[in-house]
Order: sequence, then C-alpha cells, then structure tokens
Amino acid sequence: MEHTLNEIYEKIKTIKEEVDKVEYRVISTKSHLDNLEQNLERINKEVLEGFHKVCAKINHLEEEIKKVATALEKIK
Repeated sequence: MEHTLNEIYEKIKTIKEEVDKVEYRVISTKSHLDNLEQNLERINKEVLEGFHKVCAKINHLEEEIKKVATALEKIK
C-alpha cells in the first residue's frame, strides 16, 4: 500500500512539474505576444506619421511646381 502511494505521489509530482513548465511557457508566450503587439502598434503609428509627412512634402512640391509653371508661362 505504501509503495503504491509513493508511486502515485511521484506521478503526481511529475505531472505538477510538467504543468509548471507549460504554465511558464504560456506566460512567456503571452508576454512575448504583448510585447509584439506593442511594437506593431508603435510601428503602425510611425508608418502613418511618415506617410503624412511624405504627403505633406509632395503637396508642397506640387505647389512649388505650379508656381514655377506659372512663372514660365509669364516669361513666354
């Protein structure tokens, strides 16, 4: 009886150790995913800001080109 109880205890102990490993991996994966999500949000924000800056510069260049075209028309 005592031998059987010791075997059961050892099996339960082994199962608990495996569950602890799985729990650590789940927590580690969740932490990694949270970090990844934050980085993606930051990158998304930076890309949008960069896109707006580029659009603003393109609009400015279009205005400058129109001014130059108008000046050339006056010269003709």
